[in-house]
Amino acid sequence: MSDLSVQAKTNANTSSSTSSNVNQALDKDSFLKLLIAQLTNQDPTSPMDSAQFVSQMATFTTLEQTQNMSNAIDKLVASQSNQSLSEQAAMIGKKINWDEMVTDSNGNTVTKSYSGVIQAVSLKDGSLSFQTDDGSQVDPSSVTEISQVGEAEQSV
Repeated sequence: MSDLSVQAKTNANTSSSTSSNVNQALDKDSFLKLLIAQLTNQDPTSPMDSAQFVSQMATFTTLEQTQNMSNAIDKLVASQSNQSLSEQAAMIGKKINWDEMVTDSNGNTVTKSYSGVIQAVSLKDGSLSFQTDDGSQVDPSSVTEISQVGEAEQSV
């Protein structure tokens, strides 16, 4: 079997599987399966060049390390989100003032100020929010003042 026919056979096999998995990324298992198929279908009288094989193995190793790093970063982000939730729990019982952009009856965008006492802190889809005594969900970035209930307000 010539190199050209092996390459054509490998390309035909990979293009049919690729077309059915267009939206999936090539992961390390797919890459390894592709490499095994290439080694299995190579011409024994003309084996793959050793430099090319080493290059493919280096690519595989790089892919695997990149995926491991991505998984570690995902775990770190989840850990930090949980830590932020714990830190923000200290806000429960505090009075806050916050601003929101609203559209008035004339169609103009105006800033409206609100206040309330934080009853709960939640983390949903990686986003923190405060729930106030009137049921409002408040983005922490819109808070303009924080104070103890019944005490003089302190600016943030």
